[in-house]
Amino acid sequence: MMLDAALKYIRRGMPVFPIWPALKFERGFTCGCGKGSRCNSPGKHPLHALAPRGLSDATIDERTVSDWWAAWPNANIAIATGGIVVIDIDPRHCGDAALAELETKNGTLPRTWRVKTGGGGTHIYFAGPPKITIKNSVNHLGPGIDVRGQGGYVVAPPSSHISGIRYEWEPGREQLAQMPYWLITALQEQRPKDPASSQEWHQLVRSGVAEGKRNNAAARLAGHLLRRYVDPRVALELVLAWNMTRCAPPLAPSEITTIVNSIARRELERRQAS
Repeated sequence: MMLDAALKYIRRGMPVFPIWPALKFERGFTCGCGKGSRCNSPGKHPLHALAPRGLSDATIDERTVSDWWAAWPNANIAIATGGIVVIDIDPRHCGDAALAELETKNGTLPRTWRVKTGGGGTHIYFAGPPKITIKNSVNHLGPGIDVRGQGGYVVAPPSSHISGIRYEWEPGREQLAQMPYWLITALQEQRPKDPASSQEWHQLVRSGVAEGKRNNAAARLAGHLLRRYVDPRVALELVLAWNMTRCAPPLAPSEITTIVNSIARRELERRQAS
């Protein structure tokens, strides 16, 4: 099953390489790497026994791919991005709400390849725009929206997830669509530097934002507070108060809580890695 899928991808010109599968044990699923709870990317990192350079070993060579999955038939499949660009929507961190705001402001994304991820999210595939490099990013388009472009990769169906659910192609993916102009433009925009000037932060806190910018602004404000070691519970209360008094209309309190929790988790990961 995995080999057949990997061969289909490379025949479409998409380089692949093997990554660790999520394995089922008596007490549930765990990453095959053996790190257990210490694994920071279960079922998603390179299987170095076969591809020692990880992403750099991605290939469309049929013999190499056949040898990899003959040696490890249950290995998950990673597709190297760059020639394709994947928008990763994580509803657990308000990605669906952030995408809805983007589409309300700019227009609905075209029909294209979509994958249901094992974690309950969505991968939206686009052809990489010619002569334009789309880089990897986290939360650039809004909270819960990651982008995988040049130098990145995504887990592809029918790979297994730590939840026990497999990645799955959604129906109606006949054509790989081109990225809409507004999406290319948004991804090429310079991200606001953090920290912004005092005047910019004062303007954001005093004036708030309108629909279409609320999720991203809430994520920026939460990140600004948490990066300065404000207690997460205090940061949450401050962002909730800002949302209710400055945003028009306010986001639901549950959305703000999800955004702050997501940013807090990423900030904790950053501190642990430093």
